[in-house]
Amino acid sequence: MLVGEAIAEYQRQRTAEGVAPATQAHISKCMSQFATTCARRGVRIVQDITPSDVDAHLAGLMERGLLLTSRRAHAAVLIACCARWHTDGLIARNPALALSLQDDGDTPLPEAPLEPAEVASLLAALSQRDVLDLRNRTIVEVLYGCALRLSECLHLDVDDIDIRQRTLTVRIGKGGVERTVPLMKGALGALRDYLSLRRHLVVGPDMGALFLNNRGQRIGPFVVQDLLKQLGKRAGIERRVHPHLLRHSIAVSLLRGGADIKHVQSLLGHASMETTKIYLRMVPGHLREEYDAAMPIISIQPVNAPAGDGAQPA
Repeated sequence: MLVGEAIAEYQRQRTAEGVAPATQAHISKCMSQFATTCARRGVRIVQDITPSDVDAHLAGLMERGLLLTSRRAHAAVLIACCARWHTDGLIARNPALALSLQDDGDTPLPEAPLEPAEVASLLAALSQRDVLDLRNRTIVEVLYGCALRLSECLHLDVDDIDIRQRTLTVRIGKGGVERTVPLMKGALGALRDYLSLRRHLVVGPDMGALFLNNRGQRIGPFVVQDLLKQLGKRAGIERRVHPHLLRHSIAVSLLRGGADIKHVQSLLGHASMETTKIYLRMVPGHLREEYDAAMPIISIQPVNAPAGDGAQPA
């Protein structure tokens, strides 16, 4: 079977298994790049893929400047795919069985978080003229206060919000994992106000999407990305403000405030504690020795979800 056909069949299998759209997109991206590597090396048939082809692909990712976490994510997809090919009898030998990665040094820190005063300045920079402005405020409060990824925020429905219980349910999280997070004061108040006026944005049948544009449709990511970019400029913040920066910032703020790291892991929806522990290096009082003791060596295992915020941080 041709490499491209084998990849397409694997993706069809994963779709049939119900993997989340974000996971499927990650698999597609990783395997498309691997197919390109195979083509450059003259490998057309999936049975002809060798361990050296897999190693060459990961080495190429390193040469392009991808961080170790991103390369681990690619490796995990390759391991899972090759294991499936071997199980299905498409290949006689698994070329990713003894896959190893060259470490390029310390895992880098996430970018510096916004300080609470900077977050306050972002909120102060928001206009307060109409329901769209109230929607925008609510989005910022939810991204920050609930530590959501942008995709998680935009997929929220009205039914995912429980004002009485002060909770928000993320139903389309990374890896398809559902989680419930508490609504803190800022997000709770903004959501309560927005929900009381959301009906003014509904056009036609109400399909239940939480955040709507002025045509009554679920808003897209570029709206939020541009909103935060403009807010950052208005607030005088001299770097690009983006949705994931808010998520990083609340994680660090909570740890600085003494929050249990397990609670922070649950809030962020990290499958692995190791991902959350990266933030310990950004908290005063956590020495390098403490960080090293908390970070065991990570072995590469097949996973069903993208890891390492690669294309985007966790």
